[in-house]
Amino acid sequence: FNVFAPQPQTHQSDVVHPTLGSGGSAPSRRWEYTEGTMTFSLKSFVKAGLPVLALAILATPLAASDMGAKMAANLEDVESKLVDLAGAIPDDKYGWAPMDGDRTVSQLLMHVAAANHFFSSRVGGPQPPADARKWEETVTTKAEAVEKLKGSFMAIKEALKAADMDKATKLFGGREGTVADFALIAVGHGHEHLGQLIAYARSNKVAPPWSQ
Repeated sequence: FNVFAPQPQTHQSDVVHPTLGSGGSAPSRRWEYTEGTMTFSLKSFVKAGLPVLALAILATPLAASDMGAKMAANLEDVESKLVDLAGAIPDDKYGWAPMDGDRTVSQLLMHVAAANHFFSSRVGGPQPPADARKWEETVTTKAEAVEKLKGSFMAIKEALKAADMDKATKLFGGREGTVADFALIAVGHGHEHLGQLIAYARSNKVAPPWSQ
């Protein structure tokens, strides 16, 4: 599935950067992987004004176990905001999309959930649920979407805490990398779609709970 698709802009004040903070800047490094026709680029995060806190994490030397715990903590921050905002969006808006061809609210959340399970499997966790790729089409209710979202974050956080971050693994396109590379992508991906959900919510006159 396409993990990094172009997303709408967000209100800058809504996105919290736990590591960089307000006005923070990221090192001028670029990670880009290509899988078939899909390109995964952290440079695109910068262009989109999205959080690049994972870059700051990697800029400070950490023991592998500390790095995994730090990334899990950042994912917990993303999870908290995604779950809170998903809870604030009314049930009858879960089928809403900004335009034809875009993901609906429920599809956005299920994309994040399925991706979390995928990333978890690449950092040492169990394989994703067999039907995870179908969740965007089969999960439409608020209650089930939030439940699966929470479960996916639990899976990847546990996997990261136990992961050997220095372990070699294959990245997208068969490139050589480490488990830390996948952890970095997972953190950035969660923040990207948090920004997208903020845009969806505000389009429906729903303010993020933490901004009130």
